[in-house]
Amino acid sequence: MSLWTSRSVAATLLGAALILSSAARAGQPEPKPITDKTFVVWVSPGNLAERGGSALALQEKEAFDAVVLGERVTGRWMAGSDFFRRTQNEAGQAACPAETAGPESPVQVALVYRGSQISIYRNGKPYAAYTITSPQPFGREAFVVIGLRYFGQMGEIGFFTGAIDDARLYDVALDAGQIAALEPNKPSDPRPLAWWSFENGKPDDAMKTFPAVRLAGGARVAGGRLHLEGDGYLVAARDKRLIPGDEEETVPDGAVQTMFYKPRLRQTGAMWDTWLYRRGGTYWLYYLAKAGGQWDNISLATAPDGVHWTEVGRLLRKGTGVTWMGTGSTWKSPHFEKDAKFQMNFSEWRGPRQTIFFAESPDLAHWTRLGSEYEFVQDERWYERTGRWDCIWTMPRPGGGLFGYWTATPRRETGGQFGFGETLDGVTWKALAPPKVEGAGEGEVGAIEKMGGRYYMMFGTGGLMVTLVADRPEGPFRAARKNFRLLAGHTYFSRFFPMPDGVLVNHHSIGRSGQVYFGTLKATAIDADGTLRLAWWKGNEKMKDTPVEVVPPAAGAPDEGRPAMLGNTFDASRGVILEGTLALPEGKDRPRRGLYIEAGKDGGTAILASADGQVQLGAMRADGGGFKAEKTVDREMAFGKPARFRLLLKHSLLEFYLDDILIECFSLPQDATGRIGLIGAGAVRVLGAWQDHKGK
Repeated sequence: MSLWTSRSVAATLLGAALILSSAARAGQPEPKPITDKTFVVWVSPGNLAERGGSALALQEKEAFDAVVLGERVTGRWMAGSDFFRRTQNEAGQAACPAETAGPESPVQVALVYRGSQISIYRNGKPYAAYTITSPQPFGREAFVVIGLRYFGQMGEIGFFTGAIDDARLYDVALDAGQIAALEPNKPSDPRPLAWWSFENGKPDDAMKTFPAVRLAGGARVAGGRLHLEGDGYLVAARDKRLIPGDEEETVPDGAVQTMFYKPRLRQTGAMWDTWLYRRGGTYWLYYLAKAGGQWDNISLATAPDGVHWTEVGRLLRKGTGVTWMGTGSTWKSPHFEKDAKFQMNFSEWRGPRQTIFFAESPDLAHWTRLGSEYEFVQDERWYERTGRWDCIWTMPRPGGGLFGYWTATPRRETGGQFGFGETLDGVTWKALAPPKVEGAGEGEVGAIEKMGGRYYMMFGTGGLMVTLVADRPEGPFRAARKNFRLLAGHTYFSRFFPMPDGVLVNHHSIGRSGQVYFGTLKATAIDADGTLRLAWWKGNEKMKDTPVEVVPPAAGAPDEGRPAMLGNTFDASRGVILEGTLALPEGKDRPRRGLYIEAGKDGGTAILASADGQVQLGAMRADGGGFKAEKTVDREMAFGKPARFRLLLKHSLLEFYLDDILIECFSLPQDATGRIGLIGAGAVRVLGAWQDHKGK
């Protein structure tokens, strides 16, 4: 469970406690606990092979009871519950008839809870009955979910595909005759505690017991039904604050994030791998994410400039029976002039095997999964059947179509470390023999582009992104002679992003807390020797929203190694850019020079440059003592005399550049206080500072 999710749920529970306290002070009667109860739902299943989707559930904190299809035995209705505490065993379910109703054939399913007896009815006839140890009472904090089995600390689990004509909850145990007499969209005696008929085109509870209602994901009401397309649901509670994560579910209109973006929507959750596409003046940022315990969705944010990001939310979620999703990339169909389609790949793990799937879009915003006939699996002539098979990156193929490179597990005798193949239509793929690789072990393909007549691949191995180089698309690939460790520090999985004026790079950055952010875009710089480095992208100048006058350190030069603190306290929560010059020490024995970023009461992090251009980052006391290098970076190049530096700082993340070459992305042990010092003050000069006030 992510820290973010636990905070969200904790906030919900605190809100619930305040609501209960307020109700008690106002003298409002508490609703009686719901113990004996009846669920009734008229449902049209859209996927009879679905495992564990729920048509109707009642939940309080982590306990729930639900009308569930096929969680234990495919195609059977069951009374779902937390950890199967009130659920029939597999043998009992296997004896029940399999469901045969389809998308246009509504079936009535009812669950009756009477003391320690649970009875299930299908179309008014007995379906199953069994005894449990004890019932689960549900109190004021209970909420109803339609289209999802569970919604809590572990995220969203058990999406249902299909349509709901009518859903009801009774706070009494109905008998067989009463259930058989019920008709959809018509009142009953006794009256239900809660009732959704969807006849008025709204998702509201007609009984007003659960008046706080929200549709999530792709759920929609149309034609007197609630339509659930596998990633949507309805959630309702007595008070809006009792809906788990509701405070995180909607991003305010116009909310923009800059410098380091992170998702805020609960249905998206924590971010990991990222990739970009640009069209029509819009930057489309796609990312693999997890709302639950495993990577389970692909989500989207957009920006007009590659700097100011607005969250859109979830586009695709993992399929039924999938353990977790894997990352992908987006490209234009090789036949775009005819079909006007964009294409995306992603992987899914089912059991021990990972394979690749595809989706298509007409506009980059709305994506449709392609069928299993396009599933791309390991060619066992060259690749291990149950090895990695993930994340195709494409480039044009001479003669038409695309070449693809992806994370794979080649057979040892091939001498390869990743997958290679081709396609003519973008979605029907043929694996080829893996290229041979020299100087790098197994790892993950980030991206590959042709630049300056060579093919450069960013390859993830050992927690680093390294550079592999080839003269032909088929390889062989070899480790770069210089700057092999392209991206290290608290970052991972860099991708190329071709632009009209050059190739950019994107990646994610990782805070010490585990929170993942989208790092700022980088330019690519290739020198005369063919060495690839990452560099400052001129588009990032748009982050310089408000100039800040820099207050110099107090008079009196401190000891050479002691930080001379600027008079400013910058707002590190919004982001600051500091620029200046840094004269590297003349001679290897001279003290290093650089910057000090305060984080905490008595210390911070120092960025220290040596005469040979090596830079070290690590903890330092406020008096300049106790420095301990955590990272040492050598970009294997000569810098200016003096070199120009740029520091980007927000929360606990920083990026540091010399002569516009990225030195390192780094995460501070704590959030920065906003105080910055100069080490070797006479050799460090600040030329300007800017705060970002447009986006948080």
